[in-house]
Amino acid sequence: MSDGHTALPFSTKFLYGFGSIAYGIKDNAFAYFLLFVYVQVFGLAPDLAGLAILVMLIFDAFSDPLIGYISDNTQSRWGRRHPFIYGSIIPVALTFFLIWDPPTGASDQGLFWYLLVMGIGIRTAITLYEIPSTALGPELTQDYVERSSLIAFRQWFGWWGGLTMWNLLWVFVVYSSMNGTEDARYNADTWVVYGIACSIVMAIAILVTGIGTHKHIPQLHIPKDERLKGSRQKIGTVVNDIWLTLNVSRNYRILFIAYIVCKAASGLFTNLTLFYYSYYWELAPVDILTIGLTLFLAPVLGLKLTPTCSRLFGKRNTAISFFAAAMVLENALILPRVLDLLPSNESPIILTAVLVCHLAAITCIIVAGTAVGAMVFDTVEEVESSTGKRMEGTLLAARSFAEKCMAGVGAFSAGLILSFAAWPEDAKPGLVSQATLDTVGIYTVVASTALWLLGLFFIGKVRENKEAHAARLASLATKPQEA
Repeated sequence: MSDGHTALPFSTKFLYGFGSIAYGIKDNAFAYFLLFVYVQVFGLAPDLAGLAILVMLIFDAFSDPLIGYISDNTQSRWGRRHPFIYGSIIPVALTFFLIWDPPTGASDQGLFWYLLVMGIGIRTAITLYEIPSTALGPELTQDYVERSSLIAFRQWFGWWGGLTMWNLLWVFVVYSSMNGTEDARYNADTWVVYGIACSIVMAIAILVTGIGTHKHIPQLHIPKDERLKGSRQKIGTVVNDIWLTLNVSRNYRILFIAYIVCKAASGLFTNLTLFYYSYYWELAPVDILTIGLTLFLAPVLGLKLTPTCSRLFGKRNTAISFFAAAMVLENALILPRVLDLLPSNESPIILTAVLVCHLAAITCIIVAGTAVGAMVFDTVEEVESSTGKRMEGTLLAARSFAEKCMAGVGAFSAGLILSFAAWPEDAKPGLVSQATLDTVGIYTVVASTALWLLGLFFIGKVRENKEAHAARLASLATKPQEA
């Protein structure tokens, strides 16, 4: 393991973060596109679409910590993490493509089960990569600020990967719409092409991170615990160790709950983003492309702001401040529209206002999310000081699960809102009643604000700072390593 106070070289941070392009593409697709596409393009009822995405979380609740635990205790010539990184490449690419190409003419029930099965497939496959890959971070450095920088690189690549495919999609939609007779965002073939392109990029990104970090394997932690070799006690041992790991740290438990709630709040808005763009603000494809291109600034700002703010104000205060700002920015334009205080959608003010608020909100979410992720990194030593074992994969399963709540709980909440508002089938921009749009807007503001405030309450309960982390490292340095 690297010296806790040695700055990591740029190449290590770059290659460590590069693979997050794969997770970013999947995350972007599930958060922004999946609900919209299955409802507006494939014709699935919004409540059923949201339910399918929510049910996937039940499987994630078991698979995420299990994969993390197995990774923590794996012994191979490629270390604990790399066998999973390499093994995830084909499953990730295949399942991601399939979810965008459902059988033609399927019933609501058939679409529901297809979405559920394919969704479980891609989320489990991406977990095989994301948790072991992320778990490399705390092994590469123990430095309090360097960890913020390291996870900021993952966030940067994740967002840029998702945004790159987002914008390439809208370039395709703009071109196709200008040269065809229909808006290509509502054409099923558009999403098949999107699935193919994303699958290829995701496979390449994972492979690059695997090969790029392979040289660090000899310096990484090697588990010495032999208990997994006993088949009779394997199940009991696994369950007991996972439970112990996830409950030994008070800070970890609070962060786990807080991150889930905050991601659910953010996910509610992101799952409705295309509905708002298309029907609430009636943006043309070229307008959506314009917003998408400006969003490339958000990860850059996040990469620069997170380490600086964490150093000056602490990770907890950074997370609280920026999540609170995101809550305000996400809802800033909805109530004025409901109260008819904004100009008509034809005004250029609308596009500018939506662009600025979305860019600022995404930047705040990136900074706050990175700070929370870095705090989870810091609980690794807190757990180690109590158990004598390094369980990065098991602990970081919380971050993976919480990220999936962005799509799961967010999509379910969004689906319920659309159903409560009696969202019309085959809705067309400009033809949805203002009463329906206002109902969606009011429900969105109330639900998201309640979730944000609950998440902020939990983050405020975390007791962690740079001094406590340094003291823990000093204490561990004097103890013999048990595992």
